[in-house]
Amino acid sequence: MTQPYGPDGHYEPTQIGTPSSPGYYYGAQPGYQQQPPPPPPSRGPQILAAAAAVVALIAVVAVVFLFVRSDDDSAPEPAAAGVSVVTEYPQAPQPGENEQAAPEEQQQPAPPPTPAAPAPAPGPVSVAGADRQGFASGPRCNAAEDPAVFIGRTERSRVVVCQVGAQTGRYYYKGYANGNSIEVGYPTRSGSTFTATNKAVSYVVSPSSLTITENGAVLTREPMLQSWVD
Repeated sequence: MTQPYGPDGHYEPTQIGTPSSPGYYYGAQPGYQQQPPPPPPSRGPQILAAAAAVVALIAVVAVVFLFVRSDDDSAPEPAAAGVSVVTEYPQAPQPGENEQAAPEEQQQPAPPPTPAAPAPAPGPVSVAGADRQGFASGPRCNAAEDPAVFIGRTERSRVVVCQVGAQTGRYYYKGYANGNSIEVGYPTRSGSTFTATNKAVSYVVSPSSLTITENGAVLTREPMLQSWVD
């Protein structure tokens, strides 16, 4: 049986029977194999490219956001209308403010007390019956460390002027005559002459004499027989 072909030479199946009949089919040319339909084109590369574009866009947006955020943090907020903005800066240190305080000056220890002057060595002086502290039978200096600085003897009186320890310039006067003794503090010295004043009475001793005055009037003047001055 002759197979029908179309105008372009292709085989056209012949319908046998009707669609409702059990033998309904399209015939095929013997030896002809029908080619399967081509597979749909793959869309994987397009999907990957789209995903990469989205990731790149997200990265760009993130970078822009961080840059804008950092600018916002560093820039001061704009002042509201009618409000002035004052930026405070740390005050510069004043001269000497950070300098370490110098330690307090160490207190110097107190000098040791001046040792008491040694007692004058007993020995002869140029006055009979006297040593470096006065007369053996009186008058004498009050303490062993008080040296005599003047010793004198008249026909009637014996006198001695003593220094208080090592205190140069601080003296006391002691005299004896006819069984009577007297002591006067703080006599003054002028060279080899000493003047002790007790109220209105003054006793002036020198290598040449002992003069006693009261209210300026001379009561007695006794020439020195022997005297010694340190």
